[in-house]
Amino acid sequence: LSGMLAVQQLQRLLTNYCKTHVKTFVIEWCLKSNQQLYLLSPSQVKTLSPVLAKSYSKMSCDSTEEMQTETATGGNNDHQNMECSSSTAGTSSVPSHPLEEVSSSSNGANGANGGGNEEIRVISEGKVKIPQSVKIFYNPTQEFNRDMSIVVLHTFIKSESKADVTVLEAMSASGIRAIRYAKEIPGIAKVIANDYSESAVETIKGNAESNQVADIVQPSFADASSKMYEQRHAATVVDIDPYGTPTPFLDAAVQCVEDGGLLMVTATDMAVLAGGNHADSCFAKYGSMSLKSKACHEIALRIVIHTVQSCANRYGRVAIPLLSLSVDFYVRMCFKIVHSPKKTKQSVLNTSMIYQCTGCKSITLQPLAAVKKGHTTFAQGPPVSRKCETCDAVHHVAGPIWSGPIHDKDFVSKMIHELNDRYTYLGTYDRIKGMLGLVQEEIDAPLYYEVSELCSVVKASSIPLIQMRSAIMNLGYQVSLTHAEPNTIKTNIPNRTLWDILRAWRLQTNPKPMQADTIGHRVMAREATIKEIYHST
Repeated sequence: LSGMLAVQQLQRLLTNYCKTHVKTFVIEWCLKSNQQLYLLSPSQVKTLSPVLAKSYSKMSCDSTEEMQTETATGGNNDHQNMECSSSTAGTSSVPSHPLEEVSSSSNGANGANGGGNEEIRVISEGKVKIPQSVKIFYNPTQEFNRDMSIVVLHTFIKSESKADVTVLEAMSASGIRAIRYAKEIPGIAKVIANDYSESAVETIKGNAESNQVADIVQPSFADASSKMYEQRHAATVVDIDPYGTPTPFLDAAVQCVEDGGLLMVTATDMAVLAGGNHADSCFAKYGSMSLKSKACHEIALRIVIHTVQSCANRYGRVAIPLLSLSVDFYVRMCFKIVHSPKKTKQSVLNTSMIYQCTGCKSITLQPLAAVKKGHTTFAQGPPVSRKCETCDAVHHVAGPIWSGPIHDKDFVSKMIHELNDRYTYLGTYDRIKGMLGLVQEEIDAPLYYEVSELCSVVKASSIPLIQMRSAIMNLGYQVSLTHAEPNTIKTNIPNRTLWDILRAWRLQTNPKPMQADTIGHRVMAREATIKEIYHST
């Protein structure tokens, strides 16, 4: 199909084909910002169409007639590649992120300035204003990501006393993030706003000029990895926020950052990272098996941290997590990159496999190494038998994951101070403040439990979080909430003792006997390790 096809119209065409012919179509996005083929099922096209439709110009009359003819005849080639291209309308650009801004040009006009008689409106975010035409997609959902990045970067520059800071944003799209860095954070000398789309680069240039930061923001047209390899050890800060997995860019990114610099990474492929249905794909991309678990969002964080750490270790560097967040449909992590061959050898101490019981959902970690007489040596294991000691069900094994700290609490405290001192004007100020407050209170214990899920195992009503936390603390263990999931707890209490609390709660609220030979029945049949708990709960 020639000509520009609006994606919503293309969707109807694909659905028509799918009824009797092929199930999967190859759509080629012939755009310099993303030169690769995507295999999309009709359901995926339907999901993406509201986002993608905004990145394309309206179809010309000739293209409309052509599509209608193609639909009426049922198509001449069921396996034909559907090209979203135009010989007359210039080049469009696809965003690096599905909910990030999309820039496009029409009839040779720059995206920043609009084209023809199209309607123009102004987007205001932070201290930046950029024009948005009907061709440019902007979603405020990503404002939180950008606002948080502003606070992280400012706090890092101030706490590390960095001067003449160079920031490289590898996939800049319309450049709003890069422009905000230049305009809202003092101490930045240069922001390289890179994108593999000529029209996006022109848009960045126009937006930088309109916000009076053209002397700081340097638009760059290059492949993201090539640009980072070219800037080896030259950038104080590297920010990669791709659409999907960041793994193709990590090798270049960990080398691009200077010693003591900052690396910020986003991953949006949560279907792969946060579920057991695509564990093989997760291993292919991240070198780690994901797991179907209520703690999947933190598992996703720790998988990506493990991958970044592995990439850094290959070059004698360590990635120290400063802040790690699971937000909406993505995970976002910030690392301080330090050259230390000695510390790279210690990374294995913070790397673990996960054992999760398929019955009661108890989680146990197996570190890959231990320290003996001051030296790193082999860990002993496994920490569990084939069958769970609580309910006799088998275990699933996943990982490896990063099992060390995922936040630097001192850095988070400084972020809160800078947020309240300098960035109260941010549109997502309240959400950032609440998120950082939860992060600051999180204990350093890997993963978490959903209390209602544990109670359902023994067929009990859900114990109120405040009572659950009180019971754990009264036994001398740590417990906290987590930012990653509501109604969950992080704790260092042993699994046996945790189930003692739940048995006591079940007997107190529902003393009826359970059905024999069920998971809950086997849990309740176990002898309590702390019998006093039955009187204190």
